[in-house]
Amino acid sequence: MSIPADHDEAQLALMEIAEKRQRFVDIANENGFAEGIKNLLTNLYPDNAHFIFELLQNAEDAGATNVNFSLENDCLVFSHDGSRQFTDEDIVAITSHGKSSKLDNNTAIGKFGVGFKAVFAYTDTPEIHSGYYHFRIRDLVVPEFEGVDQTSNHALTRFVFPFNHPSKSRDTAVAEIEAGLRRLPETTLLFLKHISTLKYQLPGGRCGSARRIQHGNNHVELQAVTSSEMSPRGFGISRISEESNRRESTSSHWLRYDKAAQLTDKEDGGTPKVCPLSIAYRIERRTAPSEKDTPHSSFDGSMHGWKIVPVDGLVAIYFPAAKEISQLKFHMHAPFASTVARDSVRDSAENMTLRDHLADLAADSMQQIRDAGLLSVEFLATLPL
Repeated sequence: MSIPADHDEAQLALMEIAEKRQRFVDIANENGFAEGIKNLLTNLYPDNAHFIFELLQNAEDAGATNVNFSLENDCLVFSHDGSRQFTDEDIVAITSHGKSSKLDNNTAIGKFGVGFKAVFAYTDTPEIHSGYYHFRIRDLVVPEFEGVDQTSNHALTRFVFPFNHPSKSRDTAVAEIEAGLRRLPETTLLFLKHISTLKYQLPGGRCGSARRIQHGNNHVELQAVTSSEMSPRGFGISRISEESNRRESTSSHWLRYDKAAQLTDKEDGGTPKVCPLSIAYRIERRTAPSEKDTPHSSFDGSMHGWKIVPVDGLVAIYFPAAKEISQLKFHMHAPFASTVARDSVRDSAENMTLRDHLADLAADSMQQIRDAGLLSVEFLATLPL
């Protein structure tokens, strides 16, 4: 991993990569391949604004705790506070087709490369600002720094996506991305390790954000706030009414158990990998909290007054896999091998092994649930019979 020592070194690295990428673009144009490659890479994803998850995944890999989307009438700006800033390897990966700097990191969920190419359905020239690197990408793969602001905040990584795609209007881009942000489920942050706060601002002053709070070893709360004029301290995932100026907040509580399972990945040469797995049960208070109750009870001891309730279980690959239906009554996560769009789990022996580990985790959780005083008929209703 090569981190530039200063701004000049970063520009030299960009120039070297740009020369190699330009040769590829020239050959593709000469043979009439360029448009086909672009269409293939940008049409792999069935859902509009799917790249929102790609950006969140890469922010998680960078160790970010706070992320922010700012949607304007002419561009989208995404920023995060991840401690890991861009390296030479990241530049090579983000300007390649399917090459990733994270292939040797089994806990990294985002891959610069094909996934990032989804942004080109909205922009022809995305900009990246990270550390000493400040550049745009043109022709899918060519990085350039000429004409790009070189004075951005080095403490943040920032992506700027101008809506200049020739076949998608600005109004359409804004509408699709706004809908994508507002559709983010409350469970977006449930299985992440680093990102705990997500905010977004929409045109017209409307805002939304979400926050994950860890109250104990297993107790996770997800807070949501929606408002057309949200204060900077607000949190929430928004479904904002066009007519509403009210501030609405909700929260949900979850009992989450984690496990690290070792897996041998045949697709990666039989390399042993340690894979993080999780399951999460929805919990609710039996009665409304009284003034005598502590604000947040810990699950290290008795949980008198709480109960586990069934939900329509989702399958997550860190983020919800939209097309997977588990038919269970609790949520589960594993780094499954997935389709390109990350909305379905592929049929493979490795994924079946992860499924078996999740079953073991569910069984192991019952002892802790019993010790917390939550082993009841209501809890049994969440288990498969």
